[in-house]
Amino acid sequence: MPIHKSWKKIVTGAVAITLVSSAALPVLPNQVAIVHAAEKGITPFTDVPAGLYAEKHIYRLSLQQIVKGYENKATGEFTFKYNNTISQQEAVIMAIRFAGLEHKVDKNGVFIFPEGFDVKEDYKAYISLAFDEGLLDREQEFAIAAAEPDEEWGAKPAAREWVTKLIIHTIGAQAKAKELQETPSTFADRDKIDSKYTGYVNAAVELGLVKGYTETTFAPKTAINRASFATILSRAQKDFPIKVANQQHGVITNMTDNSITIYEHDVETTYAFDQSTGFYSSDSDLAVKRDQFKLYSAVSLIHINGVAKFVETLGEATYTETLTAPIGIVNSAEKIIYVVVNNKPVAIEYDDTTIIQDTSGNKLTVNDLKVNSNIKVTTDTFRSTPKVLSIELVTAGESSVSTVNGTFFSYADSSKMITIKGENGQLVSKLLTKTPTINIPYVKHATLDNLISDVDKVTLTLNAKDEVVSISVQSQDYKSLYLPTVVSADAAKGLITVLDATGMNAEALFISDSTRYLLDGVLVDRRFISVNPTDWKGLMLRYVETNGRKQVVYYDMISEINATVEDVNYFDQKIKLKLPDGIVTELSYKNATMESLTKTNLTYMDIKPGDIVTADLSSKDGTITKFRLYEAQSMTISTISNTTKEVSFKHDNKTYSVLFDEAEFVDANGKPIAFSDLKANKNVVVGFEGHRIVRVFVQ
Repeated sequence: MPIHKSWKKIVTGAVAITLVSSAALPVLPNQVAIVHAAEKGITPFTDVPAGLYAEKHIYRLSLQQIVKGYENKATGEFTFKYNNTISQQEAVIMAIRFAGLEHKVDKNGVFIFPEGFDVKEDYKAYISLAFDEGLLDREQEFAIAAAEPDEEWGAKPAAREWVTKLIIHTIGAQAKAKELQETPSTFADRDKIDSKYTGYVNAAVELGLVKGYTETTFAPKTAINRASFATILSRAQKDFPIKVANQQHGVITNMTDNSITIYEHDVETTYAFDQSTGFYSSDSDLAVKRDQFKLYSAVSLIHINGVAKFVETLGEATYTETLTAPIGIVNSAEKIIYVVVNNKPVAIEYDDTTIIQDTSGNKLTVNDLKVNSNIKVTTDTFRSTPKVLSIELVTAGESSVSTVNGTFFSYADSSKMITIKGENGQLVSKLLTKTPTINIPYVKHATLDNLISDVDKVTLTLNAKDEVVSISVQSQDYKSLYLPTVVSADAAKGLITVLDATGMNAEALFISDSTRYLLDGVLVDRRFISVNPTDWKGLMLRYVETNGRKQVVYYDMISEINATVEDVNYFDQKIKLKLPDGIVTELSYKNATMESLTKTNLTYMDIKPGDIVTADLSSKDGTITKFRLYEAQSMTISTISNTTKEVSFKHDNKTYSVLFDEAEFVDANGKPIAFSDLKANKNVVVGFEGHRIVRVFVQ
């Protein structure tokens, strides 16, 4: 059944969906802790609390009319009943809407099902359509209902294995399920998976669509709740974008405090913001700040009557390229500037919308551009005919910079001013440029809001106009503890006692307001983490020692570790790993699964001393739940998508794909390369951790 032919093929490991029961919180991809947003909830449902793990997903699906909730006729208010189990007939309706098939539902039709196949009357048209379109197997579902005469088929809570099959059929991946039908499942409770669902469970796992109920079990008979199923359909849209009339996918060309303008199909459209506008990122379940959206980056937007309700950034990459060169000729009459590149003139055509400015963002005119002056020209790459977006004058003085050191004190967004405290205690204030770079060690996507007053030692880099172009938190003499165990915690004193990974050495460490909490390197607010960080078993702590006091600076809750195998005890299923800090630790890997790019039918005997592995860790007990074996393969770049920034590689007639932002692309010397440097048919070496592409060496 062809559904949404414009959908992309699934990239292995690109999206992980977790099914949960109504009685349990979800095991999120990579065991990420549930972080609650502080903002007031904005879904149309009165019972969905702010910060619920599924709030973003429920909001998106409500705007797409995939979920509609329950109306209180007396008050006109709607509830979602997110923690209720979802029935099979409800799940089918949501799948029909997700697949874009609701317009085919014959609500006036008469539908007769076999005796014992009980469905709520107003759901029958949807179930019939699901049979006709191949989302459900008619004969199989009739047989299941006949074998369970005491249970209504439609009202029956949807089990995890059943929902997995529904998803595979909805996205049209039945061939993959058939291919894997005879392959034993890697879950410890595989004997509980009904044989008719084995291929679907295997396909969903291999395609990266679903993870286990726990790190090692699938719990196939367990029912899922409404919030979890909404999360599935929402997350799947990262790789299976659906067509909705009021949804746009484009590139941001302008953004203010009150509106956003996006470019799509050669048209620019502006949408307003209001109090119900939600801002999100495709790599997070949480709301994000508006300043995380970059000009000329990709965005997905859902609007109602010209007002943006759901805005999601699709990555940090910008669809632009830059050229810096000296001016040869300025022809203001024809609006052409000729620059000199490799001793040859190159024409730069500009128009009235082109921004002309200096490095600090001050507006200039073309008359300020003089022959032999260096300019940086930024051109877009998303239009069919590239357009010059900005021309920046780089004066001789801009290349000479100075620095100021001190302790961060404050910054004022209104005046664009940062204040630091010098060594003598005096306060020094400096103006910020429009987009200063923020560098905080070990923190991804750092912002000004992440700086800690009276704690962070910073270096301000200034341009010739004494404006701050970058702020760097000074690295300290950090000591690291990989995979320590917290044995006690005194919240009143801010003191934790830990054992190192050997279990032989204890450390007393202090935690304070200056401690930064991270989830796999992403900074989070401690106040909104719903799990106790001291209960998390996969930890990486960095601390400094001053006057005998050991202060934790970075408290990173990690879900995987890269290590070298030192020894394997196959009998007791324990493995010794050499961690990045040189410490050798022993971990249990009982019931752990294994993942390799090229090897099949893996056993633990395939793990040998000296192997480099990535071990997925249980957040509950710190045991290894999966081994991802590292392999490198020589491949050729086959395709490069300038729109999605997806890069595909070919090897032995197989295609492998990854988004540019989700892997490390480096040259032969290990230095990062730009997306624009990639060329089709170029030879590369692709490094895999299991099925996941982690780095690409461009030769």
